[in-house]
Amino acid sequence: MRKMIRRALSAAAACVLLGACAESPRPVQPLPPGPTPAVVADYARAQARYRAALASGDDDAVMQATDTFSGITQEILSRQDPKLFDAQIVCDAYRVAGPYDQRGTRTTYVPQFVQDCQHTNRRYNQETIDIRRDLNARILAADRATVAQAVAGQP
Repeated sequence: MRKMIRRALSAAAACVLLGACAESPRPVQPLPPGPTPAVVADYARAQARYRAALASGDDDAVMQATDTFSGITQEILSRQDPKLFDAQIVCDAYRVAGPYDQRGTRTTYVPQFVQDCQHTNRRYNQETIDIRRDLNARILAADRATVAQAVAGQP
Protein backbone atom coordinates (compact mmCIF):
# COMPACT_ATOMS: atom_id res chain seq x y z
CA MET A 1 0.00 0.00 0.00
CA ARG A 2 2.83 2.37 0.90
CA LYS A 3 4.53 1.61 -2.42
CA MET A 4 1.37 2.60 -4.30
CA ILE A 5 1.12 5.86 -2.35
CA ARG A 6 4.80 6.65 -3.01
CA ARG A 7 4.36 5.93 -6.72
CA ALA A 8 1.27 8.10 -6.89
CA LEU A 9 3.04 10.94 -5.05
CA SER A 10 6.10 10.56 -7.28
CA ALA A 11 3.94 10.66 -10.40
CA ALA A 12 2.05 13.70 -9.12
CA ALA A 13 5.31 15.48 -8.30
CA ALA A 14 6.67 14.68 -11.75
CA CYS A 15 3.52 16.08 -13.37
CA VAL A 16 3.76 19.28 -11.32
CA LEU A 17 7.45 19.64 -12.20
CA LEU A 18 6.82 19.10 -15.90
CA GLY A 19 3.89 21.52 -15.84
CA ALA A 20 6.02 24.19 -14.18
CA CYS A 21 8.86 23.74 -16.67
CA ALA A 22 6.65 23.76 -19.76
CA GLU A 23 6.54 26.99 -21.70
CA SER A 24 3.27 28.81 -21.64
CA PRO A 25 1.85 29.29 -25.14
CA ARG A 26 2.39 32.68 -26.66
CA PRO A 27 -0.78 34.72 -26.97
CA VAL A 28 -2.08 34.85 -30.52
CA GLN A 29 -2.27 38.36 -31.89
CA PRO A 30 -5.49 38.83 -33.86
CA LEU A 31 -5.19 40.34 -37.30
CA PRO A 32 -6.39 43.91 -37.68
CA PRO A 33 -9.87 44.39 -39.16
CA GLY A 34 -8.57 45.94 -42.37
CA PRO A 35 -6.14 44.61 -44.93
CA THR A 36 -2.58 43.99 -43.82
CA PRO A 37 0.34 45.01 -46.06
CA ALA A 38 0.82 41.33 -46.97
CA VAL A 39 -2.82 41.06 -48.04
CA VAL A 40 -2.51 44.19 -50.18
CA ALA A 41 0.59 42.70 -51.82
CA ASP A 42 -1.26 39.42 -52.45
CA TYR A 43 -4.13 41.35 -54.02
CA ALA A 44 -1.71 43.29 -56.25
CA ARG A 45 -0.06 40.04 -57.38
CA ALA A 46 -3.49 38.57 -58.13
CA GLN A 47 -4.30 41.68 -60.19
CA ALA A 48 -1.12 41.24 -62.20
CA ARG A 49 -1.85 37.53 -62.80
CA TYR A 50 -5.43 38.40 -63.78
CA ARG A 51 -4.32 40.98 -66.34
CA ALA A 52 -1.65 38.67 -67.76
CA ALA A 53 -4.16 35.83 -68.00
CA LEU A 54 -6.67 38.06 -69.79
CA ALA A 55 -4.00 39.15 -72.26
CA SER A 56 -2.91 35.57 -72.94
CA GLY A 57 -6.45 34.14 -73.02
CA ASP A 58 -5.73 31.63 -70.24
CA ASP A 59 -9.20 31.08 -68.76
CA ASP A 60 -7.91 28.85 -65.95
CA ALA A 61 -5.53 31.53 -64.74
CA VAL A 62 -8.32 34.11 -64.94
CA MET A 63 -10.48 31.91 -62.72
CA GLN A 64 -7.63 31.38 -60.24
CA ALA A 65 -7.04 35.12 -59.98
CA THR A 66 -10.78 35.73 -59.59
CA ASP A 67 -10.89 33.16 -56.80
CA THR A 68 -7.95 34.90 -55.14
CA PHE A 69 -9.78 38.25 -55.31
CA SER A 70 -12.84 36.68 -53.77
CA GLY A 71 -10.87 34.89 -51.06
CA ILE A 72 -9.00 38.02 -50.04
CA THR A 73 -12.15 40.12 -49.76
CA GLN A 74 -13.88 37.32 -47.83
CA GLU A 75 -10.97 37.15 -45.40
CA ILE A 76 -11.02 40.89 -44.79
CA LEU A 77 -14.81 40.99 -44.45
CA SER A 78 -14.76 38.08 -41.99
CA ARG A 79 -12.57 40.21 -39.70
CA GLN A 80 -14.42 43.48 -40.26
CA ASP A 81 -17.99 42.21 -39.96
CA PRO A 82 -18.10 38.60 -38.73
CA LYS A 83 -21.90 38.61 -38.34
CA LEU A 84 -22.47 39.64 -41.96
CA PHE A 85 -19.92 37.07 -43.11
CA ASP A 86 -21.63 34.29 -41.13
CA ALA A 87 -25.06 35.33 -42.41
CA GLN A 88 -23.78 35.20 -45.99
CA ILE A 89 -22.44 31.70 -45.42
CA VAL A 90 -25.85 30.59 -44.11
CA CYS A 91 -27.64 32.13 -47.09
CA ASP A 92 -25.17 30.53 -49.51
CA ALA A 93 -25.67 27.17 -47.82
CA TYR A 94 -29.40 27.28 -48.39
CA ARG A 95 -29.11 28.79 -51.88
CA VAL A 96 -32.19 30.90 -51.41
CA ALA A 97 -32.98 32.55 -54.72
CA GLY A 98 -36.47 33.82 -54.07
CA PRO A 99 -39.89 32.87 -52.80
CA TYR A 100 -40.64 30.76 -55.91
CA ASP A 101 -38.71 27.92 -57.45
CA GLN A 102 -38.11 27.58 -61.19
CA ARG A 103 -41.46 25.91 -61.88
CA GLY A 104 -43.38 28.82 -60.35
CA THR A 105 -44.55 26.92 -57.29
CA ARG A 106 -44.08 28.16 -53.77
CA THR A 107 -41.00 26.97 -51.95
CA THR A 108 -40.92 25.69 -48.40
CA TYR A 109 -38.75 28.62 -47.28
CA VAL A 110 -40.28 31.28 -45.11
CA PRO A 111 -40.60 34.47 -47.21
CA GLN A 112 -38.97 36.52 -44.44
CA PHE A 113 -35.89 34.28 -44.65
CA VAL A 114 -35.74 34.91 -48.39
CA GLN A 115 -36.00 38.66 -47.86
CA ASP A 116 -33.35 38.56 -45.15
CA CYS A 117 -31.00 36.68 -47.44
CA GLN A 118 -31.61 39.12 -50.28
CA HIS A 119 -30.80 41.99 -47.91
CA THR A 120 -27.73 40.13 -46.65
CA ASN A 121 -26.55 39.49 -50.22
CA ARG A 122 -26.89 43.19 -51.09
CA ARG A 123 -24.97 44.24 -47.96
CA TYR A 124 -22.31 41.57 -48.54
CA ASN A 125 -21.83 42.61 -52.17
CA GLN A 126 -21.59 46.30 -51.23
CA GLU A 127 -19.07 45.57 -48.49
CA THR A 128 -16.87 43.48 -50.80
CA ILE A 129 -17.04 46.21 -53.45
CA ASP A 130 -15.91 48.74 -50.84
CA ILE A 131 -13.07 46.46 -49.74
CA ARG A 132 -11.91 46.03 -53.34
CA ARG A 133 -12.02 49.79 -53.88
CA ASP A 134 -9.94 50.29 -50.74
CA LEU A 135 -7.40 47.69 -51.87
CA ASN A 136 -7.17 49.25 -55.32
CA ALA A 137 -6.66 52.70 -53.77
CA ARG A 138 -3.87 51.36 -51.55
CA ILE A 139 -2.18 49.68 -54.51
CA LEU A 140 -2.48 52.86 -56.58
CA ALA A 141 -1.00 54.94 -53.75
CA ALA A 142 1.91 52.50 -53.39
CA ASP A 143 2.51 52.57 -57.16
CA ARG A 144 2.50 56.37 -57.19
CA ALA A 145 4.95 56.45 -54.29
CA THR A 146 7.27 54.07 -56.15
CA VAL A 147 7.15 56.21 -59.29
CA ALA A 148 7.70 59.40 -57.27
CA GLN A 149 10.79 57.87 -55.64
CA ALA A 150 12.15 56.86 -59.03
CA VAL A 151 11.55 60.33 -60.47
CA ALA A 152 13.14 62.01 -57.45
CA GLY A 153 16.25 59.87 -57.87
CA GLN A 154 16.86 61.05 -61.47
CA PRO A 155 19.11 64.05 -62.12
